[in-house]
Amino acid sequence: MNLRLAPEADERIRRAAATSGVSTSAFVQRAASAAADAVLADRREFLLSAEEWERFVAELDRPARDLPELRRGLELRERLIAP
Repeated sequence: MNLRLAPEADERIRRAAATSGVSTSAFVQRAASAAADAVLADRREFLLSAEEWERFVAELDRPARDLPELRRGLELRERLIAP
């Protein structure tokens, strides 16, 4: 893969790689892979048999359960992270 970068971007990436203690290639590969994973995270494909599909749809249609632990976690989060 070849990249065309503005000189400022090239220098910034090289400095960041050096600061991280890795080669520029390794730095760019890791950053690009992380970005690719983030973009593709909700676009993964999975296959289900007809029976698995029916169970999956049934779970989606099931009413939500109240989970006290989750509710406490959300309340704690709201107290800790002020808007």
